[in-house]
Amino acid sequence: MDKKMNVGGRPKGRKKTSKIEVAIEPGIKQEFMDLLATEGMTASGQICNWIREYIKEHEEENAQ
Repeated sequence: MDKKMNVGGRPKGRKKTSKIEVAIEPGIKQEFMDLLATEGMTASGQICNWIREYIKEHEEENAQ
């Protein structure tokens, strides 16, 4: 049996507390959503991962 890959996003049991809205062209959005769907991912999960990585990189840069 295949193990389900963690696609990020909100941890189980945590409540949704806020939103970030992004303005993007409909065609770009659809292409993004289609690509994520083929990979079994969600936009929310992927964007959350990018934000966490961005914060981590900047914390590491500031620590040096």
